[in-house]
Amino acid sequence: MTNYKDLENEIKLLKEFLKLDYISIVFEGKNAIIGKIENNSINLKLNIKDGSFLEVSRKEKFNEDDIKIFNFFIYRLENSYPVNGNTDENNIYNGLNGVKNEIEIANKKLKEEIVKILLKTIETKDIETYEHSIGVAYYSKKIAEKYGLNPKQIEDIEYASYLHDIGKLTINEQILYKPTKLREDEFELIKKHPEIGYKILSNSEPLRNIANFVLLHHEWFNGMGYPYGLKGDNIPIEAQIISISDYIATILQGRNYFERKETEDLIKELNKLRNVKFKDELVEKAIEVLKEKDKDV
Repeated sequence: MTNYKDLENEIKLLKEFLKLDYISIVFEGKNAIIGKIENNSINLKLNIKDGSFLEVSRKEKFNEDDIKIFNFFIYRLENSYPVNGNTDENNIYNGLNGVKNEIEIANKKLKEEIVKILLKTIETKDIETYEHSIGVAYYSKKIAEKYGLNPKQIEDIEYASYLHDIGKLTINEQILYKPTKLREDEFELIKKHPEIGYKILSNSEPLRNIANFVLLHHEWFNGMGYPYGLKGDNIPIEAQIISISDYIATILQGRNYFERKETEDLIKELNKLRNVKFKDELVEKAIEVLKEKDKDV
């Protein structure tokens, strides 16, 4: 078996880029292998041409974006493989990153469109839930910025906030719009909406990363929430921020069975819930946002 050094360097870069356990390539009569196939790994083989192929393995499932990167790598080999045996690592990385960036831009646009469509569905079905969701997204974004999260996290929190109650669309309207306090059995039905929302969003590839935040937005910091009774920072910070924003928007908007409260009263309620329902630091940031909003009015 011939070890062609330049081809080995090429696949080494691809292995590092996609965190592969194993990569093997046969190309134009040359062969190179790096790593080994681990137990419980997922294997993938892509045919190139004339008996050439690329075989890879890792424990994490391969997605459509990975396939696009593999296809770019194959295209590069077929069209611009260095005949002099010199590998330009910067050129390879720039090419791989270029494909990755194009994929990320396309996925971002697709995610935006799906969120818009689902939000419009909420608006058509339940204007109160729609208006509430807009409010939750507003406070989530402001609190996330105050908390110092990165732009990607803030964007995901905003999208998840818009859709955090999408599971309620499957619940009987007589229960949703009941003018009096819910019975215990009715409340148990309402408590299913995070799991329903999770199932809806997790069926869409672009929204899978925010589905978990929707699932966990009714967990309490002290472990008394639902659906799993997670406690403290076992709850993702994104879900915690949506939770406190949901509470703020609900109290300021009011419900069929209770009147809305003013900001001053809301702040008093938030202070009572420090390290009970909400993380202490998030309460601080939320209060800052509320006071700043009052000043702007």
